[in-house]
Amino acid sequence: MDLDRLVKANRLALVPSAESLMKTAAFTLGTPCAVIEKGTVTQMPVSGLRNHLRCSMAMASEVIERFIRLKEAVGFDEAFANMSADDDYGEEFVAAWDQSQKDLAGGTLGTLNDLVAMVEQARKGWEATPRKLLVVAVEGKAVASGLIPVDWVLGA
Repeated sequence: MDLDRLVKANRLALVPSAESLMKTAAFTLGTPCAVIEKGTVTQMPVSGLRNHLRCSMAMASEVIERFIRLKEAVGFDEAFANMSADDDYGEEFVAAWDQSQKDLAGGTLGTLNDLVAMVEQARKGWEATPRKLLVVAVEGKAVASGLIPVDWVLGA
């Protein structure tokens, strides 16, 4: 996904979000951001991302993250066998795995950690000079986010 292309194509539709961000006195979960999806820009508070982007808590669990690191080293089959057979956390891993697969089948677009990272990104954008707007783009199951200078959006 080309976030820069989407932002440039939707620059005028980002103006209300940029204007709202400039009027925001302090960073809160009510701070505005913008989501580009299916050619439409939607302004929402950063807290609204949780409802708009289906996120999986299971996929953000420590045991799933441990599995992913192990999978990169030894491959899927060996990593899965090792994780699910472990006496200390095998049962926790299997439960998290099952839930993460249900989440993915239900349209999950990321993890809770991804969402937290976007909120942190929005905070950094609000603190930046010039201020920057968090823009999140969704194309199918792909999600990308970035900070866009408000003065560029407003044409200053």
